[in-house]
Amino acid sequence: MQSYRLQSWQIWSLPVFIILIFHSRANGQGIVYGHVKDQDMIPLAGVAIYVNDSFAMATKEDGAFEIKIAVNKETIVKATFFSQVSKKTVLIEHSGERLKRDFIFDLDVQTTKEVNIERIRTEIPQIVVHPKDEVYLTPSLQFEDLLTKQFIGISRTNELSSSYNVRGGNFDENLIYVNGIQVYRPFLARSGQQEGLSFVNPDLTEKVTFSAGGFEAKYGDKLSSVLDVQYRQPTKFAGTASLSILGASLHLEDQPFKGGRFSYLVGVRYRTLQYVLKSLDVAGDYKPLFVDVQGMFNYRINTRFSAHYFTTYAKNQYLVVPESRSTSFGTLQNAIRLFVGFDGSELMQYNTFLNAFTLEYKNKWKTNSVKWISTNFNSNEREYNTIEGAYRLEELENNLGSANFAQAKALLGYGYFINYARNKLQYDVSSHSLVGNHYFDKGLYSHHFEWGSKVQFENIHDKLHEWNYNDSAGYNTTSLSHDPREIVLDDYVSSRANLHSYRLMAFVQDRIMINPENAFSLNLGLRTHYWSLNGQNVISPRGNFSFQPNKKYNDTIYRACLMMYDSFTSINAKDSLRKIYGDLDTIAENNLKKNITFRFASGYYYQPPFYRELRNLQGALNLDLRAQRSIHFVFGTDVLFKAWRRNFRFIGEAYFKKLNDLVPYVINNVRLRYDAVNSSYGYAGGADFRVNGEFIKGLESWVNLSFLSTKENITFTDDEGVKQSGFIRRPTDQRVMFSVLFQDQLPSDPSFKMNLSLIIGSSLPYYFNGPYRYEEHFKLPAYRRVDIGFSKEILKAKNPDNLLLSRLNSLWLSLEVFNLLQVNNTASYIWIEDLNNNLYGVPNYLTGRRLNLKIVGKF
Repeated sequence: MQSYRLQSWQIWSLPVFIILIFHSRANGQGIVYGHVKDQDMIPLAGVAIYVNDSFAMATKEDGAFEIKIAVNKETIVKATFFSQVSKKTVLIEHSGERLKRDFIFDLDVQTTKEVNIERIRTEIPQIVVHPKDEVYLTPSLQFEDLLTKQFIGISRTNELSSSYNVRGGNFDENLIYVNGIQVYRPFLARSGQQEGLSFVNPDLTEKVTFSAGGFEAKYGDKLSSVLDVQYRQPTKFAGTASLSILGASLHLEDQPFKGGRFSYLVGVRYRTLQYVLKSLDVAGDYKPLFVDVQGMFNYRINTRFSAHYFTTYAKNQYLVVPESRSTSFGTLQNAIRLFVGFDGSELMQYNTFLNAFTLEYKNKWKTNSVKWISTNFNSNEREYNTIEGAYRLEELENNLGSANFAQAKALLGYGYFINYARNKLQYDVSSHSLVGNHYFDKGLYSHHFEWGSKVQFENIHDKLHEWNYNDSAGYNTTSLSHDPREIVLDDYVSSRANLHSYRLMAFVQDRIMINPENAFSLNLGLRTHYWSLNGQNVISPRGNFSFQPNKKYNDTIYRACLMMYDSFTSINAKDSLRKIYGDLDTIAENNLKKNITFRFASGYYYQPPFYRELRNLQGALNLDLRAQRSIHFVFGTDVLFKAWRRNFRFIGEAYFKKLNDLVPYVINNVRLRYDAVNSSYGYAGGADFRVNGEFIKGLESWVNLSFLSTKENITFTDDEGVKQSGFIRRPTDQRVMFSVLFQDQLPSDPSFKMNLSLIIGSSLPYYFNGPYRYEEHFKLPAYRRVDIGFSKEILKAKNPDNLLLSRLNSLWLSLEVFNLLQVNNTASYIWIEDLNNNLYGVPNYLTGRRLNLKIVGKF
């Protein structure tokens, strides 16, 4: 069909023409008026308003409407926004009476084909994703695997860990919320395989909101990012069950009683990595056991009060009895192998409890609400290990024609070591908070005002006792500078700590819609945080604004087209109209300007220390440690566009962060160790880009590209006095990160799908402890990983004749291939000296190629 571009006089004359046709003077009529807005009280223009199924008008730029209805006659007034419909029954008793009725649409649960499953949050630089069933059929070992591919600014280089870095910050610098409750990760874990299950249960998740910087004042005090996960509010019975080589899970949800006052959402997960861990270089008896139970229970007391109870219990245990290790590294010209024989065992165990109670009040119009939230988070961690081993370092035969190719041809070194640890950590975090939300209009402006206050109590009991002993070629390496008759332990640390403190936090913020025509909004907020332990109070002003330059123009065209089509009720009239103007999609594609949003955010982001930052490498605590500070500057843009007649979205953000009062640290695998002094300052800057959409019709795919530079200048003291390191790369300085999540399906059988994920991350700096922290020496190689999954829907309809299958909606069978290309990614190094005192960094490789078979049923 030939496209037709509307002329300006046609755009403006259509509403006038239609009004002249349908307008008539009626006696005995009243007026119904109001506004149509989304859940954040942002006006929605172009929403169709119907009276008893007859089109009346489309809302204006500010979301306003005004219609006439007959007196003393019950009338249904309906507003439709794509597939969402909201109805109200009204009755006008007197002629000339004016009755106000507002319509509120929850765009975050929109899942129509016409609207992308992600709603753009124009007021703040954050991304919202509503998980699809197909996405969770992608190959992944952790929930966080999906974050790297779906959100910008995130990097991960350890598939076994739930940790991730955001724009140059380490994992401690990220906020994580589940239903408004802050959660924590284990402190004592040294490697990713020890962490166990991620806190977030994907089966229970309704939506995931992420901001890589410039987030609102209502969120807490961290330097880098916020991940806000919302669990579902069940409306009917449903469930998911899965079984795989790596574990099993079950979730159930329902509103079991009439009236819908009570609902529950429960999930149970079991996970074992025994099969995956066998691909590591260390051979032995692995016995990991990870179990968690989560439940959310909701009760609506009456129309205004509701109560919510959220509880979790997690048991994570990692037990390994190592036997031997064989690691080959180097180049073909200089091939080396380390062989280690072990004795002893390693046990990492932590139990986590969380209980949260919420009492919420909402007024009749849901424009004001107040929540009281009480939470308690308790974790008991234990790290016991006694590992001894004897090793030999060998040079391998590299002559391809030799019968002994890849076999040992020379002994470079040998030695013995003991690693011992008896560490216990218990922390209990309790909090009570009061949070309010208020929506109101004042003149031309609409406001979403939020406030909150929180008191948090922390009790920490730590017992640290660990040491290492090393010798090389029969000599105690540490005792070379001591009396040879002494046995000197390496890295001996023994300390106890009992800390009791409280924090006082509060925030206020106002999201102002200044100009609905261009969606120009401004968010201003202020946050304060006081910690009793160091006596420091920090104040964080934060603000952001956004606008859509083409919104007014596009709303005008959309409203004119909508009125034109809906005003003609007969099919023949609509067909005639299509011949002249084309269909609605064609008009939109040829006449609408780019749907683009610009955003800018800035603010102060402090991170008052938690226990990990207070403890230095010797186990001593610095109770005077100040909060680290980051000043954010973020400029971003969102563009919705069409390609191949499908919806796509482009997101781009450029940022700069000025960093002060930093606490230097080193990373070994996933273990963070701080210097516990505010001796550094620096910066982080870069840009992130993402394109997502239906590259294959009906299936969402993502492509992300990030550039980063983050450096710091550390002040330190050595034998020569006080010095500065100059600007050196921070341990998380990953210059380039590229990731793809691509989904496809067979055209002849759409129930057969393929998911391909790719991650490429450039090299990271690797630092030693002590004085070597102030110089750049080594690098971790680039991280490269490809995973692929194949899934087939083997049942997609309920079978009423079969009792077992009568409630089953779908049944999926999937095959996952982890690390398809068998790339040896490096998590960390161990350091070995040869007989000539040469130092070798032996890589600790991550997992190799593994297959996983999984079956998922939904009912």
